[in-house]
Amino acid sequence: MESDRKLKSNVTKSLIKGTAALAVLSVFLRIDPKTFDSYLLFLGASYALIGAYMYNKEYTTYTIGDEGISIRKRLGREQFVAYSNMQGFGYSQGMLARRFKCGTVFVELKQGKGSHKSPEGLGVVILKDVPDPQGLIEELEDLMGPYAAAPTETKP
Repeated sequence: MESDRKLKSNVTKSLIKGTAALAVLSVFLRIDPKTFDSYLLFLGASYALIGAYMYNKEYTTYTIGDEGISIRKRLGREQFVAYSNMQGFGYSQGMLARRFKCGTVFVELKQGKGSHKSPEGLGVVILKDVPDPQGLIEELEDLMGPYAAAPTETKP
């Protein structure tokens, strides 16, 4: 497919969030010359965990194709979501995500299990920290084409 477009998650944001969390947590720790070695071990272990999370996130690829979205994770199997099974979209974009021009897109499914559930109990697939989430939703709505749900009429 020529029109396939691959998206990657923004991992820099994860490093900054992890570092900020460690900085806030460190304020509450008692760090003195006797505990400094333990604190350095704590920092090393924390950054190792942050690095493992970033590594997994770095190798997660979202492919926007003609028939749907393919999600390939480093640790896990590939998941495919057809446009015919998509019902709606949403996104969240916090302050840090706006700074990095990324956000998380939520794809609500008509049927089947997603990685999460909506408040209505429907399956939801999450695309984490993708560039331009609002633009991606507009693109996905265009690609849904004939599968898009017809707007419901409201009666007075």
